[in-house]
Amino acid sequence: MKKEGLIEDKSGNSTPMESTGSFYAQRIAHRKPGLELDPPFPETVMIELTNGCNHACVFCTNPRMSRAVSHLPIELFTSFITEAVSLGVKEAGFYTTGEPFMTPNLDEFVKIATDAGVAYTYITTNGSLATPDKLERLIRAGIKSIKFSINAGLRESYKLVHGSDDFERVLENVRWRADYRKANGTNLRLLGSCVLTRLTENEKELHRATFGPYLDDILYVCAGPQASQSLLEAQLVTPSYNKIKFPAEGTRAPCFMLWSRVHLTAEGYLSLCCVDYNNNLVYARVDDGKPLMEHWHNAIVTEMRKRHLSQELKGTLCHNCFYGGTDPYVPISDLGRTTRTQPARVLKKGPDLQTRISKISEMVQQQG
Repeated sequence: MKKEGLIEDKSGNSTPMESTGSFYAQRIAHRKPGLELDPPFPETVMIELTNGCNHACVFCTNPRMSRAVSHLPIELFTSFITEAVSLGVKEAGFYTTGEPFMTPNLDEFVKIATDAGVAYTYITTNGSLATPDKLERLIRAGIKSIKFSINAGLRESYKLVHGSDDFERVLENVRWRADYRKANGTNLRLLGSCVLTRLTENEKELHRATFGPYLDDILYVCAGPQASQSLLEAQLVTPSYNKIKFPAEGTRAPCFMLWSRVHLTAEGYLSLCCVDYNNNLVYARVDDGKPLMEHWHNAIVTEMRKRHLSQELKGTLCHNCFYGGTDPYVPISDLGRTTRTQPARVLKKGPDLQTRISKISEMVQQQG
């Protein structure tokens, strides 16, 4: 990868990133926290249609999540997005902790957002369930951007990383979408991402050669700790050149998400974070009869903005995200506590998650 592909994330993320185009660099450059305690309602919302996933990537917290699998009721979403647009929302991303194509009527959610006035709708998917018929329905519903998360350049390493033998299927789906765009002249943006591990760090050029012809921009990022929820796993599988490190206590800039995005969970909660896998950062429930703006300025989220600005974050997931470690923390509210009853996913095929992590770790040790 050429040096000009390196991306600087001024929001404080230290994980190395680079891309093949300019889209990601421009998006990441806009990640800036605010200073006010009562900011205007954000222009971007992220929707967790489900926290379930049909893959179990070695670097991801999803397979170890203790929440029960939930699916966002379409009526709740309709009410939420209609009010959000009235407050100025212009973008809606249909993913956070799960796989959006596990929602059979994904296209209906996108159409509701489009009809409500959302200008830019987008998703991230592993692509294995993104069949041509589903993609075409999604396009007709008004989706503006699709990002394929493909975390290896070879079929065998893909199986180890993802826990599913879907490499060829994903490639076929990506090719179909690119051919469809060319044949129909649509303006849909096609993107890719690849989380690099020690197993795949030397597959980057092969990955780009395989998927680059079909995608407008591909982001390459080293496996990271996901708010320290997967810190131990990341330390085992991250590329050899990536030394996971954190800034000194009290030196990190506040997280931009508390000022720039609203995250709706599959249960109908509002969370501060897109990787809040176990609802530790939930601050409101959207169907409690209160206006969205009131939720955005409620006492819980206002207190967290104060704590981010003063760097007094000990005892929260945010502290571990900023400064690493696995220090004990408690949820910022009692909301969402009853959902933690069973694992989000049990692997039904292929080697189990820990076996795959151990295998990659053994490869690391053998390579020296």
